[in-house]
Amino acid sequence: MTVWRVFAVIGIFFAAMIGWMILGVSIIQRTKNADDILTGRVAELWGSEHVQRAPLFVFFTYEKQKRVNQETGKIFYVDEKITHYYDPEQARIDVDFSLDYRRKGLNWFSTYKVDFDAQYTFKNYGDRLVSGFIEFQFPASGAIYDDFRIVLDGEEFDRHEKMGTYISVPVLLEPQEEKAVKITYKSQGMNDWMYIFGDGVKSVKNFLLTVTTNFDNPDFPSGTIAPSEKEKTAVGWKMKWEYNDLVTGYSIGVEMPKKMNPGSLASRISFFAPIPLLFFITTLLIFGSVQKRNLHPMHFFFLSAAVFSFHLLYAYLVDHIDIHATFWISAAVVLFMVIPYMWKVASARFACLVAGLSVLIFLILLSYAFFFPGWTGLIITIGSILTLAILMFSTARVKWGEVFK
Repeated sequence: MTVWRVFAVIGIFFAAMIGWMILGVSIIQRTKNADDILTGRVAELWGSEHVQRAPLFVFFTYEKQKRVNQETGKIFYVDEKITHYYDPEQARIDVDFSLDYRRKGLNWFSTYKVDFDAQYTFKNYGDRLVSGFIEFQFPASGAIYDDFRIVLDGEEFDRHEKMGTYISVPVLLEPQEEKAVKITYKSQGMNDWMYIFGDGVKSVKNFLLTVTTNFDNPDFPSGTIAPSEKEKTAVGWKMKWEYNDLVTGYSIGVEMPKKMNPGSLASRISFFAPIPLLFFITTLLIFGSVQKRNLHPMHFFFLSAAVFSFHLLYAYLVDHIDIHATFWISAAVVLFMVIPYMWKVASARFACLVAGLSVLIFLILLSYAFFFPGWTGLIITIGSILTLAILMFSTARVKWGEVFK
């Protein structure tokens, strides 16, 4: 192979690299636009993220406050309304999650069903009767609540009153008296579920939250407390947050495991594509020169286009069928294009053992490493080192001066 042909092949490589960059950016843009539109639609159809706040016991007192008339200088008294908030004295909460993935366009959404069952105890710490209400805030305005119940000391509260983002339950508490309220509902949400003790740093007493899931690998959002206990079950996990006297400004959260999104996967594979193409071209250049296969830059042009067709087909077919099926269909297409073509250009042996095997290893298997998050970099590194070792030892006795004479 002459020097000008080598430079022509290098030019083809960089042109293909620009094409992959454009394809990758276009996939990202498609995915972002779809995500902006479809996230809201899924939330409207299914339910948004849930942020469940701890209920409060709220009551008012009136205290006489001295005021001074600025014009006359006379002193007078007014009854000033003071609002008091009591946190729960005790909380026993059971939350059961059932994960159900939903796909829209290029994205998978982690939707879930939640069964909330909580019992709170409120206490009047004062020395006189107080009349107030327990304020329970709904975790999301864009959600449905089935079998919603509030039971105060064994008596179900009539909720057919005006309701907004929260509901208020009237309560009378004698001095040092305690009353229990049970709150249950079934709802649907998306992505995350949060439990907030309140605003700022809160003192939490006698608290137990038990979460059961039907899925593995639950995660916890940043700024939340990890569970104090975790136990593997037959279908998922059972986790507990148990505290006797906790002071914290953090909350509790569960993040649903995310399914691999076709759009982000396709863009990552497209941006990675120049590396497999570089390996592929290098292998053909080396073995083609050693075996005296007179490969022209036009051969490399058509081979690069065939490799590009793998990513192009995958990027648009993945909208319609499973990501794994799409990958192997695209792989079969590129193998069907490369092997018969090189069979005609060179020989059956060169087409199968050099061109076909190179496509299988560099393009297909290394790209499939992106299906294993966390292991992708290591798999590609090992594959690259093994490729280098094979090329080195298989050409160790080649007299390169004669090859490139």
